Amino acid sequence: MQISSLAARGALEAGVGRPRPWLGRAGLKAATNRVGGLVAFGLLPALATVALIAITFGKGSLLYDFHGGLYQAGRDVLHGRSPYRPGYLALQAAIQRAGGAPATVIDVPVYPAPILLAVVPFALLPYHVAALVFTALSVAGLLMALRLLGVRDWRCYGVAFCYWPVLSGLRLGAVSPLLVLGAAIAWRRRDDLRACTTALAAVIVAKLFPWTLAVWLVFTRRWRALLVTAGLAAALTLGAWAAIDFRGLSEYPAMLSNLSSVSAPVGVSAVSGALALGASTAPGLALADALAAGLLALAWRASREPGGEGRAFGLIVIAALTASPMVWPHYLALLVIPIALLSPRLSPIWFVPLVAYVAPIDQTGAAKWEVLPYLVIEALVVWRLVRPVEPACR
Repeated sequence: MQISSLAARGALEAGVGRPRPWLGRAGLKAATNRVGGLVAFGLLPALATVALIAITFGKGSLLYDFHGGLYQAGRDVLHGRSPYRPGYLALQAAIQRAGGAPATVIDVPVYPAPILLAVVPFALLPYHVAALVFTALSVAGLLMALRLLGVRDWRCYGVAFCYWPVLSGLRLGAVSPLLVLGAAIAWRRRDDLRACTTALAAVIVAKLFPWTLAVWLVFTRRWRALLVTAGLAAALTLGAWAAIDFRGLSEYPAMLSNLSSVSAPVGVSAVSGALALGASTAPGLALADALAAGLLALAWRASREPGGEGRAFGLIVIAALTASPMVWPHYLALLVIPIALLSPRLSPIWFVPLVAYVAPIDQTGAAKWEVLPYLVIEALVVWRLVRPVEPACR
């Protein structure tokens, strides 16, 4: 009897005869949730990203923006030609002023000279190899940006790669994911003068419209960083244009003006929204400037509050989108910055950019309501930036 009692006790301590939780209802539910999470936040985003790029590759139009706006410009620079085509944009603007229908799919370089020089190494490669390398760098850049922003919840990565602005940018070969990376470096290394200023200068000279990030340096009293950023941006710009013998420099302001005029009616900016409602260009621009000024005022107030520097940075990112008369859907990939700073773990705010699937387009067309979902996304993120932080999803 004593031996059998000891044996029974040993069996219980070893787990023999105990109910197995994973065989019960609770265990089955936990396993189902785990598998469902892996599919929803891991497998599906990965498949969506690969499939979209593969389909684009199959149609022979892989990375349209990269091809026309960057790769061809790099080849022009290599062969000593001007990468810019100001006459083409002037013609489209003239067609618009005459009441015609200008081309809105712009396949000529409009980036500032520094980024055109930066892509010259890609122009040394066969196009499809260059396109795949650029895509890989864009994906890696966005992943790194999320990590730099403090996101450790793997589900957030999956949701971010489901955003239409992110997928659209990857499909077109836009520089939006790399802008996110640059801004994330500036935020994470904000107390490192060299890293912060280099990242900010690179972002500003690459696309110009994120100039509001320099205002963040003012609000946070980083005066030395502001001066260094301005100096670096000026040096990069002048140096790059000097490297191409200043070709296109005198025509560049007119190019941007013509591009904004042609593109604003088919974009998703605040100006685009005003135009869609029947306003003319001047009131639309005034409205966008007023909204951007309001966002900067909110950012200034947030920067004065305890723990508000991240919210201020997020508001300034959205101010850059609001002030620009030309915003394509893929520009809204930048919204992962304020979202990540608001909630480094999965929470309802991470699902707001999915509203873009109401109108998953690259530019608006005859249906003017297509601009509305993108403005709603920005408004909801702004609303969360000025509200207390919500709890993360468990």
